[in-house]
This record gives sequence, C-alpha cells and structure tokens, in this order.
Amino acid sequence: MDNKMTHVANFEFYNPTHIVFGAGEEKRLGELTAKCGKKALIVTTRGKVKELGILGRAQKSLEDAGIAYVTLEGVDPNPRLSTVYEGVKLAKENDVDVVVAVGGGSVIDCAKCIAYSVFETEDIWDLFLCKRTSEKGLPIVALLTLTGTGSEMNTNCVITNDLLSPPQKFATHYRHSFPVYSIIDPNLYVTISGWLTACGMVDTVVHVLEKYFKDFGTTPIQDRLAEGVILTLIENSYVLDNLDDIDARARLAWAATMALNGLNDAGRGPGNYDGHTIGMVMSAMYDIAHGASLAPVLPALMRKRVNQNPAKYAQFAVRVFDIDPSGKSDEEIGLEGACKLVELFKSWGMPVTLAEQGIPREDLESIADGALANPEGSYLDKAEVLAVLEDCYQ
Repeated sequence: MDNKMTHVANFEFYNPTHIVFGAGEEKRLGELTAKCGKKALIVTTRGKVKELGILGRAQKSLEDAGIAYVTLEGVDPNPRLSTVYEGVKLAKENDVDVVVAVGGGSVIDCAKCIAYSVFETEDIWDLFLCKRTSEKGLPIVALLTLTGTGSEMNTNCVITNDLLSPPQKFATHYRHSFPVYSIIDPNLYVTISGWLTACGMVDTVVHVLEKYFKDFGTTPIQDRLAEGVILTLIENSYVLDNLDDIDARARLAWAATMALNGLNDAGRGPGNYDGHTIGMVMSAMYDIAHGASLAPVLPALMRKRVNQNPAKYAQFAVRVFDIDPSGKSDEEIGLEGACKLVELFKSWGMPVTLAEQGIPREDLESIADGALANPEGSYLDKAEVLAVLEDCYQ
C-alpha cells in the first residue's frame, strides 16, 4: 500500500523527564539525586533562594541522602557563559557526577550547560554557534523555584555570552539536557514577586503561541492544549493580587511546564521561535527580564503576520478572548485578538513597548542584526524584524 500524506506533519515525541509535582515534594531532592550520583554540583542563584532557606534545605536533603556536594552560587537571570566556566571548573576539580539545579529556568539552563561542558575540550560557544555538537552530559536534577520557562521538562539551554561585545544569547538542544528528575513544589512559589510571576506568565503564553500560529497542518489537539494553557493563565491571573495562593501557583506552574515540553509543538511542522530570537537579543544587550522582553514583540509579530494565516488568528481570538466574529473578516478578528493580548499583558503589569523598557530607537538595527546572527534564526528577514521592532517601539 502506498504511503499517504496527512495534514499533520510527521513528528517524534520523546520526553524522559520524571516530574515530581506537589506541595512538600522539595524534601525528596536528596532521595531522587541519589539515584543519579554520589557527588553533586549544586547550581543556584543569589538572593532569595538562600535567604528563604531553600538552598539550605536542599543541601540538608542531599546530606541526609549521603550525597557530597559543592555549591555554585550567583547565576544571573540571563545566565552567563562566564558563570558556566566557573561551574565547569568547580565540577572538574571536585569530580562531581550529578548536577543539581536549585532555582528557575536560568539556573536550570546554566546547570544544563555545565553538565555537558565538563566533557568539552574545545570552545564551548562553538556548540551554540552550531559548529559542532555535544555528545554527552552529566545527569541533571532540578528543584524548580520559579516558573515560566519550561526548562524543567525540555532540552533547551539558553546562555548569554557575556565575554563578547555586544553579548550574544543563543541556545542548544541536546537529549542529554533533559533533567532526569524535576521537582515542582508550589510551596516554593508563594514568595515570588508579582513582577517575576507575570514575566513567567508572558513567557508561557509566547511558548505556546509562536508555534500555534506557525503550524501548516491540522492539529486540533495541540490547538486545544495551547488555548487551554493560556486560558488557565487568564483564569488564575488573580494570583498577582494574591501571591500566596498555592492553588493558583500550582496551576500556573503546570501550565508553564506543559507549554514547552514538546506536546504543543508536535505535528506543527518545522520552524523556530521568532519572538524569542528577537527577545533574546534585547535581554542580552540590556539585561532585560526574559518575559518582559517578549511582551512587546509577540503582539507586534501577530499584527505583521495575521494575513499569512488569518483563520488561525481568528480561531485564537474567538476561543481565547471570546471575540464576536459577526460581520468581520478573519484578519479583522485576528487583529482584535492581538489587541486583546496587549491588554492582557498590560493588566499583568508588563511593558508592551520597547520605549517603556528604555531601549534607544537608534539601537533597533543592532537588535535586528543580533537576531539574524542567531544560528537558529538566520532565516529571519531583516526588513520584517525591523518592521516588528518599529511597530512595538511605542
């Protein structure tokens, strides 16, 4: 029988990460890490993770499980290559066999990079430039303290090369970068500020929508998953006024994990995350929070591209924002959806223009050049990127 083509792109789905979800599950960190190694490098950020006792409890959990450890503190919100080098040096000097990330997506990404970089003998940045590939990495265990990136259940590893001028921010995606275990404990999120919570919510929205609008086939299950993630965020956005609501925190955390663990992308065909490609340049150049860098860019991309797939943009607007389609073209409905998304981001306290973030207008061309320099985003058209940047400037 001849093979027949479907309207869904062929795909493979693989996700080996073991998720441990629930209030109080942070206590299992040592137990789970012991399944992966005997000597750990703990990778963490500075500030609240230590002040709130999370780092101390993590260290105690490893001690109770008989695991020796060394600790790398000071990972930045946009994790830096110089910090990765520190971690690699510490890992090699202490002969660690497992990397434990205690923090949000930036910490997990830094841990991923350290985990495979310990085996590298050449320039690590070559991996981000796609000049060669990594073949193996140490096992990774993650204790998530900040939600939004989805790094706890995917291979993505985004690093800023702060040793270059201007800095570059690129990504790698290796199967050995899946965390073996990730603990999602909503008790840890009730102290996260409204600003950081909103940044994570924006990041989650952008994760599901960038491929949602790009798919070229019929993906009704994935569409409903994507829409459901966003509706969950909207329904639980009251958390921004009730930061200690653990139920809302739990729902937001799982929505963020589901947004970028591969399920939403399955069957949507090839294509990269254009908004992220542009936003990563801004966060590298100006050290802007990742979610904040995306808030102006995605609606601008939607406005510029609605005519490419108007029916899909209309579907989004009707299903998510309940826009009345009567007497309107799909393109008009889609543009209303983009406006509603801007209003949503504003209601979350997010900046929706580049001017609000203090980015000089004269830097827009440099930002566009930076986006085109990304090996994963080199297919982008500079004229379109500049048009998007101009559109979301003010």
